Amino acid sequence: MTEKYFYIEPEKARALLAQTQGMKAAKRGIDSHVYLIGEYAVLTTGRLKLRNVATRDDDLAYLDELIGTLMRLREQGVAVVPILGYCYDPDSEDGDGYIFQPRAKGEELYDDAVMQAYKARKCAYLSSGADPKAYILTRTNQIAQAPQAHFDKFIRDMLGLLDHDILIDSNGKSNFFYDEKAGFQFIDLDSHMDYRYGLAERTYSSGEICAYDGFVPCHYALDKKALKKLGKQELQQLARDNQVIFEKCKAAMLRGGITEAQLKKPLKTLKIFG
Repeated sequence: MTEKYFYIEPEKARALLAQTQGMKAAKRGIDSHVYLIGEYAVLTTGRLKLRNVATRDDDLAYLDELIGTLMRLREQGVAVVPILGYCYDPDSEDGDGYIFQPRAKGEELYDDAVMQAYKARKCAYLSSGADPKAYILTRTNQIAQAPQAHFDKFIRDMLGLLDHDILIDSNGKSNFFYDEKAGFQFIDLDSHMDYRYGLAERTYSSGEICAYDGFVPCHYALDKKALKKLGKQELQQLARDNQVIFEKCKAAMLRGGITEAQLKKPLKTLKIFG
């Protein structure tokens, strides 16, 4: 194993790795497992040498640069979960290895494993065992009750990340965490946007991207078949809570400098539930 530890002692990282052996993963994404050990998270990966799915980063220069940027942003108050270090098999084609991070506070914005029940397209998530109906109603209400200040900071932090060309994967709502005290946090940040690698020209500003991604706390179009399992009052409650979240997201973006003109197209194309 090749090791590179930036913000964690090698002995600590090795001890954490040893603890994962024979341990059941707490979470499983599409291509990784997550082991939660105290204040740390250890993630398996089969693509450490890849940035944004397909861009080769065989010497990990882009990743190392990103790791430094994330820690600097964290020190400036941006709510990112940084990468503390990694180890991997250098002979593996795409980089089989492990990533070490501090554990995010709170819980996923929405647990994608549970929310699969409300999506037409299913993915290979580790089942949480939670009741989807109870979960979507309870969690949506919790997010709706988050203070406006948390939404405001969420948008400021998102703009800060975008200004540093960092790719935010808003397709998965488990890529964001929410804690009643800490607010929203960003996880799974391991790539820059394509134009950073010379694969495309930058055609959108940070504000234009944020005008879309800033609505990620909202539910978009949900599977109609699954929604039939909710009663009339439950659907009304879900729609009301989602509307509150929508209004808070929009207010935060306007406060953050996103213009009404920049919001016009996202509001037409995003199928926000309710």
